[in-house]
Amino acid sequence: MKQTLLTLFIIFSGILTGQTLNIGVITDTHYLSEKLMDGDYAVDNFVLVSGRNIKDTPAVLDKVLDEYLHSNIEVLLVCGDMTKDGEKQSHIDFVKKLNPLQDKGVRIFAIPGNHDINMPNAVEFKGNKTFPVPNVSPEEFSDIYANCGYKGALKYDASSLSYVAALNSKTWLLAIDAAKYTEEPSSSGRILPETEKWIVQVLDEARSKDIQVIGMMHWGLTEHIMYQSVVFGDYLVGDWERLRSLFADKGMKAIFTGHFHANDITAFTSNAGNTIYDVETGTLSAYPFAYRFVELNAEGMNITTRNITSIPSNPNLAADSKELMRKLANKQAEGKLKKMNSDLPAEVSARFAEVLAQVFVLHAYGDEQIDDQLKQLMENLAIALGNSVEDMDEVQLDFPPADNNVKIVF
Repeated sequence: MKQTLLTLFIIFSGILTGQTLNIGVITDTHYLSEKLMDGDYAVDNFVLVSGRNIKDTPAVLDKVLDEYLHSNIEVLLVCGDMTKDGEKQSHIDFVKKLNPLQDKGVRIFAIPGNHDINMPNAVEFKGNKTFPVPNVSPEEFSDIYANCGYKGALKYDASSLSYVAALNSKTWLLAIDAAKYTEEPSSSGRILPETEKWIVQVLDEARSKDIQVIGMMHWGLTEHIMYQSVVFGDYLVGDWERLRSLFADKGMKAIFTGHFHANDITAFTSNAGNTIYDVETGTLSAYPFAYRFVELNAEGMNITTRNITSIPSNPNLAADSKELMRKLANKQAEGKLKKMNSDLPAEVSARFAEVLAQVFVLHAYGDEQIDDQLKQLMENLAIALGNSVEDMDEVQLDFPPADNNVKIVF
């Protein structure tokens, strides 16, 4: 009864205040319960190999949630990958961290990512070893997150963990579950045909009632960097080119996403002239430790992005994570280049990998700009590849609009 009265009060308040909603957005926390790690070798090794700083994530998360607690947000969106690898204890403790916000009256909505349900590699870290721990089923996930969208939703999809919630009298949140937890674990995502049919029905009903719909999904709906679908295809939802047009033409103006661990906003306009904004937020488990504040109304959004740069136990948190990200990106780029072109000379391949690593780090933070150092690296690479330096002018590091602090008009 208390939760129902609170929801009615918030919706009624939206009517009185002109429908402006103050929203927080986090994603990809990859939180590992403090009960499942001891800070020893195994944890440190995982951080170095993966780049995901599960050791410091609890403190980072606490700092972000405390800032939200002392802000004016009314809604918090959590776009998936709440846990390291779906540990049941991590989910339980993550939700407990949200309780102070909910006690204040902030409504929280969550959706699963690819690291949240039926994960076979859910483990705890002890000393220099890892040990299996219980994960969660889809049913357990919706039960644990009952007060984060699944209890009291307006509509539920029978084929997935997707749902619709009323943010106020004129705005619906369409939370889309695109995870593949009923199949082999995969970083890729897809929307089931039955779920797509349900989504279309929701969007059609909303349009008939003059209700604005914003979406939330773990996977990206459109490309955020050049050739993303070729090099990083698993970070886009399956059949993304068709779906982005479908969602835009059905009236969805914006969708909040994660997964790629980058802070980026990309606008897509369909052939019919309808525009949708994919607002992708960076991870809280690694550089840039990003989280957002959004002021949403019928006319558009004001988006502000903040970053955690340090915590008491790690004053160099962001700088260290940024350098680790660069090293891991360089190594990953070298591997991809070797697979794509084994005949590339070693020196050229090294230059190529260095450029790609620098670009990836810039993309993670958002609002990418080519500085003098990167420009020189790119020019040297062009010469090594036998291309004209002028070819570098065609490289588009960032798609419009701005990524971190921007006013968007629908």
